[in-house]
Amino acid sequence: MNAAALSAIAALGGTAIGGLTPLISNYLIQKGLTKRELLTRELAVRQTVYVDFIQFATKVYVSATTKQLDDGDVDELIGLYALVSRIRLFASKPVIEAAEDFATRVTKLYGEQALSIQDLRNATLIPHVDPLNGFSCRCREEMRAFLGNGKY
Repeated sequence: MNAAALSAIAALGGTAIGGLTPLISNYLIQKGLTKRELLTRELAVRQTVYVDFIQFATKVYVSATTKQLDDGDVDELIGLYALVSRIRLFASKPVIEAAEDFATRVTKLYGEQALSIQDLRNATLIPHVDPLNGFSCRCREEMRAFLGNGKY
């Protein structure tokens, strides 16, 4: 091969590589941004459902401990189990189990003797009495794992 042809091939090869480099780097950057956006959305959905569960579960728990079962309470239990099912769609096993355990605990409370508000207040003042502590801790662990390495 003569020197002119070799020089032309080298020039064309360099131009091709130089032209492909921005395309490849842009592809990799866009892929990373898309993955980050999907993770951010997933995290936001989880946080929203977990907050909804905690707020609604607190209301149902107080209702279950302070009054006797009636037809309106069944609607609250249905709502609680619906939230547990939403959590099952994407949560890790420990979070799902904590939500199910809480729902079971609340279901058992219905039909038991209702506590007065004073008794409920006294019970919540006892150290380490927090019916949603297990669920909250599992959610926090899952979020840390999710943010830390993308796995759980």
